[in-house]
Amino acid sequence: MNYKYIILSALILYISCANPKEEKGNITSKTTIMLENEVKVEKNEKTNPQIVKEQIPTSDCVNYWKNRFPNDSLKAIYIDSLISQNQLPENNLLFLNALKTNNKKDLAFKNVLSPIFRLSETDIGLLTFASYQLVDNKFIADSKEEDLISKYQTNTSNRFDHYGKIQYYPTLLDSLYRGQTKPSINFYTINKTGASKVMQLGKYIDECLEYFEYTIDTSHISVTDTLLFSSPFKIDLVFESNAEVDLLLQNDYKEECLDCPSSMKLQKTFARVKGVNNLYFVYADTFPINNELDTPSRALVLITQKDEIKYLWYSEIDLFGCSCL
Repeated sequence: MNYKYIILSALILYISCANPKEEKGNITSKTTIMLENEVKVEKNEKTNPQIVKEQIPTSDCVNYWKNRFPNDSLKAIYIDSLISQNQLPENNLLFLNALKTNNKKDLAFKNVLSPIFRLSETDIGLLTFASYQLVDNKFIADSKEEDLISKYQTNTSNRFDHYGKIQYYPTLLDSLYRGQTKPSINFYTINKTGASKVMQLGKYIDECLEYFEYTIDTSHISVTDTLLFSSPFKIDLVFESNAEVDLLLQNDYKEECLDCPSSMKLQKTFARVKGVNNLYFVYADTFPINNELDTPSRALVLITQKDEIKYLWYSEIDLFGCSCL
């Protein structure tokens, strides 16, 4: 009797233990299959070209920028071609020949082309940007404006008192042009030209931006005037826009080749250099204050027979703060 009871108890125990093992084995098997499927799905998502943004090779981006911004030698070739193949007014011959050889650093108002920005209702002028050279593991300022300030500035106030706002040097240009008339510049807007005098030099510096500004006489300039650039040369322009060039500027834009936000794709034509059918001044900006875009810009672009864009001159101000990234 006891023997039968022991056998019966052992049989019940075996059956009760066998079922859980089988169920646990099934759960483990199903879990393994689910995990394998999840891994497969994750791999498919990572390699799906519709999900993952295509990465352009670095070499392609380098070529893209080289093609858009030719070096000085290529610029000279393009300009020589423009001069030889077109009947240009005398003013524009002088301008283009000067642009061809304008590769030396000088005070901004002496440059063939300089951008004008109005960053507030009272802050308008020619802008140029600080530049540095690495010497013995130190960055040394090498802009002509910095040299000018170092030579003539007698104010010993702490420059950090002006951090984040522009500091003007009212007597600096008076010292430079002692007994002479201050230099004049020609300015160009969206629809007209004019002349003005350079008044004083200022410097702005903060954590992300550094520039020099030459203020101009605004007695004959209103807040509504859309000033874009200046030149010591009188340039004969045809004030017109070109929808085809505007579309080309918008479409020939590779955002994946940019490290920072840019307003370049918003550039549009406003004037053509007289005597040439494919040389345009363009800009990207807001008015009356030039402070709403990430990088307000002005440029001179040549459109080739293959509809390639060649920047013969380009200037922008980085209001986004790319240098802080």
